[in-house]
Amino acid sequence: MITNFENETCPLSDDEKHFIPLIIQGLSTKTKENPIKSDDICEKLNAKYNYGCKMTGARLRKITNFIRSEGILPVIATSNGYYCSYDKREIESQIKSLYERAEAITKSADGLKKFLH
Repeated sequence: MITNFENETCPLSDDEKHFIPLIIQGLSTKTKENPIKSDDICEKLNAKYNYGCKMTGARLRKITNFIRSEGILPVIATSNGYYCSYDKREIESQIKSLYERAEAITKSADGLKKFLH
């Protein structure tokens, strides 16, 4: 779990696990030409299913992270939405984006350290 984000990064709950196959099924039909926005995913899932928890953007990111981390589906996320791709360049671009975001977070943490000295 990540400090200050314990709820968002704790292991998936049983309720959240119910959404995994639905998200896999839905995202596997999405391509770069027809991505889906997180708000649309949440809205559709919440309208159709009630698993004891509502789908939120944070919960969707948590489940998407699980799907990627377990190597289940090559989920790509861009400002246009989520989709899947087996294209090597698109996967490499997503990997690069994830590393760049991690680097930006590290730089923020390093900046905050200056206040401790």
